[in-house]
Amino acid sequence: MRRLFISLAIIFFPVCLKSQDLQLQDCIRESLIHNPLSANKELAIQIAEVKKRIIKSAWFPSLDLNGQATWQSDVVVLNLDLPFPVNFPKIPKDQYRITTDISQIIYDGGNIKNQQILEDINSDLSVQELEIKEFELKQTVEDLFFAILVTEKRVEVLDLMAQSLKHTINQVESGVKNGILSESDLPVVLAEQIKIDQQLISLKGLKLRAANTLGLLMGKEITPETHFVVPVDLNETSLKGERPELQVFELQDNMLEARKTLLNAQLRPRIMAFGQAGYGKPGLNFMGDKWDPYLLVGLKGTWNVWDWGKVQQQKESLSLNQRVIANQQESFTIQITQAEQNQQLVINEINALLLKDGELLSNREKVTVAYSSRLTNGLITASQFINEWTREQEVRINLEVRKIELISSAYKLLSIKGKY
Repeated sequence: MRRLFISLAIIFFPVCLKSQDLQLQDCIRESLIHNPLSANKELAIQIAEVKKRIIKSAWFPSLDLNGQATWQSDVVVLNLDLPFPVNFPKIPKDQYRITTDISQIIYDGGNIKNQQILEDINSDLSVQELEIKEFELKQTVEDLFFAILVTEKRVEVLDLMAQSLKHTINQVESGVKNGILSESDLPVVLAEQIKIDQQLISLKGLKLRAANTLGLLMGKEITPETHFVVPVDLNETSLKGERPELQVFELQDNMLEARKTLLNAQLRPRIMAFGQAGYGKPGLNFMGDKWDPYLLVGLKGTWNVWDWGKVQQQKESLSLNQRVIANQQESFTIQITQAEQNQQLVINEINALLLKDGELLSNREKVTVAYSSRLTNGLITASQFINEWTREQEVRINLEVRKIELISSAYKLLSIKGKY
């Protein structure tokens, strides 16, 4: 039994370790899943389907039950001077009518169809606006992830500095003990150790806050043991996509064009079949004074042949709105192009600085080694050594941080282009 437990532990131990790894794509995926607005996409589609069914129901025949009771102060009276007596019926002043009216659209000029098209575009626009919010969420997650990576890298370098400083402390203590160094040199390196400890506390707190924020977006707890994996460079040519804002501009233009088409449909004639079955006093014979059933069927056509240019003015208004959207799209495209160019310059700058960082670090390491030897022999004070040692560590931190910044800048460039 014990051997079985050990075997299972050996098998699942690598899996447990791997489960602590957290990649950028995982963070983005989990954040999108946990985002409450993600469910609104499906809801927007469902709302559009319901509205389209409502619009389509206009094709169904309408059936109405109506009732009417009236009293009028005067009625038609036939007073004819005839050579023979005629008993004309007397029209009652009180009249009653119960009817069942049915109507069916035969031709509506494309009004219903264009309303459905407009609703489809409106649904797509709602979904695309949610895509913009998700895009903003991706950028937030990306910023948090790389901020954590930079913090981790700083902590990693500071840990190495702390280990190196322990060696220096032992070196100074030995020098003081042997009378090579002054006792005042020891507090200098000890103070530097305290300074590093403070920086570690601050950086770990910063990472904890960023990790907590990221965990809230993902809907899960991020433990201190979680390892954030540095993303690999992405091949831009293999990526597809564009900024969601561009699709919104296109859909807004399509919606205005669809409204124009709907306005054109309002200028076309409409044909409707109708029928009425009723029971009234009188019936269709308005001179009757008895309750009679009756039936009436027919066709009805309407055509607004002159609207004083109302539709044309509305179409002109829509055309002006299309020009506004076109200008907004052009302005946005210019801003994106400028952002791409600036981000590419940032990447070029970081690459150039990295080359110099490597050269500078190599020289600083040589200086530190030389100063360490002088410190051992009592030729310099601990303060002089710490100054040179600190400069080396600053270069080392800059080098490691810039490596992360280079990857972050590359991802940011893809994000600006909408390909990430």
